[in-house]
Amino acid sequence: MMNYNEIERALTNGATESKVITKLFKDQTAYNTVMSNCQRIGGKRFCCIPLELLEIDEDYQRVYCINIEKVYSLVRKWNFNKCEPVLVSPHPETATFAVIDGSHRMLAAGIRKEKYLLAVFTEGLSEDPAVRKIEEAELFSEQGEDVDHLSPSHKHRAYVTRGIKKYCVLDNCIKERRLLLNIHELKNLSKEKQDSLKAADYRVLSGYSAALQAASLVNGEEILNNVFNIIEDAGWHTATNGYGANVIWPVKSVLNLHDNDPQVVKAIVSLFRPIEPDTFFAKAHAKYPGRKEKERLTMYLEEEVAKRLGIQPLYTGGDLRKVTSAINSHRRYGATGTENK
Repeated sequence: MMNYNEIERALTNGATESKVITKLFKDQTAYNTVMSNCQRIGGKRFCCIPLELLEIDEDYQRVYCINIEKVYSLVRKWNFNKCEPVLVSPHPETATFAVIDGSHRMLAAGIRKEKYLLAVFTEGLSEDPAVRKIEEAELFSEQGEDVDHLSPSHKHRAYVTRGIKKYCVLDNCIKERRLLLNIHELKNLSKEKQDSLKAADYRVLSGYSAALQAASLVNGEEILNNVFNIIEDAGWHTATNGYGANVIWPVKSVLNLHDNDPQVVKAIVSLFRPIEPDTFFAKAHAKYPGRKEKERLTMYLEEEVAKRLGIQPLYTGGDLRKVTSAINSHRRYGATGTENK
């Protein structure tokens, strides 16, 4: 087992950046006090444990794989409302508590000079230390497997409530459209309601992250509305992947290159309307097989748009951000040279 001081020295190579100086001792009296003052709530036992009684078992824990940068990030962003209790296993034979889940929180608390850490006890582990170690290792290795990790789309409404601009822009763009943020907005409804929405051509915004990137642009609301309008006008809104990232990304990129030129919007619709998304993907792959997905899709779409407008393509590969930045810096707003074609 490694106690708190040993862990800190191992991770900092003896450096004193954290400036945590804690006298560690195995105090039977302190251990007994913790055990006698724990509170049982909803079948679990909670308690406040002095940091000096906490240990990590290096036989199964990732002591030398602890992300020390994450620890310091926790220190800077410390928020008791977000700090879940650490999971500990009581070790009566050594009057200590083994931290099974929460090593980063433990170290961050020490750096902050906290004296205690809120913890929840394991339940039903063996009294035999050897058997208990195996049970602890099982809990450690399987932690998080049943946790529902929220994606940005699941957090969308919370971000809108907080007033974060790009989420508000995206929210405005989908309000009057038959779009759902994620599949759970459909799956959690009754079968009758699901069938009703499907019949009404409601679709899931599977390319949520790409749409969010469009919304984050300076003229994001205009671009994103044009992206959705193109998908709808081309009839791709009923396709399985019509609102996917591989559609939204290249359309957003080409519109941004051309400053939302209405002629470019018409050109993209004319390209998309006779074909399906899969055909567009296949043609881009055949034309530029050696390029990365986003690059070849954008190159192919820009090439086809330029062909329809009788101009030279503005993007022929490379870092799209640099190309767009260079174009925008030499262009007055709204003047791409294609407006009157």
